[in-house]
Parts: sequence; C-alpha cells; structure tokens
Amino acid sequence: MPFRTPGWDEGTCRQVFAVLIDSTHRKWFLGTAIVGSLALAVYLLWAARTPGGLTGGSFLGLWYGVLGSALMVYAGMLSALRKVPRWTWLGARKTWLRGHIWLGLLSCVFLLCHSGFHLGGPLEFSLWIIYLLVLVTGIYGLFMQWLMPRMITVRVPCEAPYEQIPHICLVMRQKADDLVDAICGPHDPGAAQPENTMGAVQFATSGKLQLREFYERDVRPFLDPRVPREAPLLNPLIAESRFSKVRALPDLVDARDSIGELARLCEERRSLAIQTRLYFWLHSWLLVHIPLSVALLVLGVAHVVTALFY
Repeated sequence: MPFRTPGWDEGTCRQVFAVLIDSTHRKWFLGTAIVGSLALAVYLLWAARTPGGLTGGSFLGLWYGVLGSALMVYAGMLSALRKVPRWTWLGARKTWLRGHIWLGLLSCVFLLCHSGFHLGGPLEFSLWIIYLLVLVTGIYGLFMQWLMPRMITVRVPCEAPYEQIPHICLVMRQKADDLVDAICGPHDPGAAQPENTMGAVQFATSGKLQLREFYERDVRPFLDPRVPREAPLLNPLIAESRFSKVRALPDLVDARDSIGELARLCEERRSLAIQTRLYFWLHSWLLVHIPLSVALLVLGVAHVVTALFY
C-alpha cells in the first residue's frame, strides 16, 4: 500500500484537474455558432446595401464594436471574479468560465465586423495582434486542459492536492529518516565516508554503512520538496537497480521490508515530481494569457478614447 499522509487519503486521491470542454458546453457552442452566424449575415447583408460598405463609425459598425467590447470585458472579468469568491450573487464560477470561453470567441465576430475586416492604423493593428495572441494562448490553454488530465491519469496513479506537495514530501522524508535510523542507528556524518584503508574495509563489509551512505547521498535529497533535476532516482530503472543492490547486502536481510518501504516512498516522490511538472505545463500558459488580456483591455480603452476625441 503506497504511503499516505494526513489529508491525503483515498477521499482526496482523485483527479484534481477537470477537462474544461465537455457535454455541458454543447449549448454554449450552439448558441455561439448561431449568434455569430446571424451577426455575420446581418453585417454582410447591410454592407452589401450600403454604398462604399460599412465602417466602424457607422451605426451598425458602432454597435458591433460596443457588443464586441462588452463581450471582451465580460470575458476579462473572470479573473476579477476569482478574487471575490464570496460574491455568489454574480453566478456560478463554472457559468462564468463557460462564458469566458465562448463569449470571448464570439467577440471576435463582432470586432471583425466592427473593423470592416481591416487592420486599421498602428493602434488598431497592435490591438489586433494582442487580441489574436489572447485567442491563441486561450485555445492553447483549452488544449492543455484537455490533454493534461489524461496524462496525469496515466502517469500519476494517485494525485495529491498541489499545495500540499511540499508538506507531503517533508512527511515522507521524516518517515524515511525514522526507517533508516531504526536500521542503522542515529546518523553519524563521519561514519559513512571511509578515511583510510581500515575504514574502507569496514565500509565494504557493512551493509548498514552502505545503506546509510546511499540514503544520505541519493534518497534523502530525492525526498526534498525541491528534488534536484539530476537526481538519479528520478529514473525508475536506476532506482530499482540501486535498491536491489541494497536489499542484497547480507547483513540487511532482516531489514528488507523497511528497505522496500523506503523504495515505495521514493516511488511516491517520483510520482509527485511528475505531477508537479505536468501541473506546470497545465497552468504556465496563464503567465502569458493574463498579461496579454490586461494589455488588450488597456489598448481597447485607448482605441475607444482616440475614436471619440480624435
């Protein structure tokens, strides 16, 4: 049975990342497709009947700009909603998240019609570049939300709450310390390193000294909350090979169960390291998406001001 820490029981052993796009989004997808198609059809029909076509300052073009901007602001308010989780009267967060996705995409249709499918001047061109980058990073984020939970399910047998991983590592390391101390006795930093020929012979014939040296050199650093990238125990084949050698030492026959528990702790730590890496890739896109969204709102305000007063 894998080692579990307080707060990390079978009740919390579950997927902590949910796929964003599922059957509950079907209505949002259909609504976005219908409204977007109607908006585009109305624009094209109106533009065909207007000499010289429509511009952003025309009656319809202006309203398309207002609607597109309103949808963009709504999508951006998701971040603000996360800061005030007690404001339940604003609606469920899942609803806002779906609106963030689909209404954010729908805003692209209205803004394209508002611009008359032209890039405009330098400010408008910058606005379009930022807007497209926001859409691309958002779509990339949705893809990661679809991909990573499947990878986590395959590669991580039992997930831990991400915020608890450092604490879990410390508890596992303390348990490992107790196991090794019970086998080898209290740790003496000078005993594990032979300083002369006599010490080398003693080290070579003592399984307890070799276990202690292996533990202090490889296992204990591996159980640290910040596991070194070059840690050999990250490789399961290397880990199995080294633990097999330790188990085979003659004077550690009675301690094989404890050594097996030590190996299971390292397996748990390796699983947590994989989860941490996947979690990073799952959420790292937000480091780009959120600043771009803020820049988009700022440039959007600048566009409105320049359009009204200049």
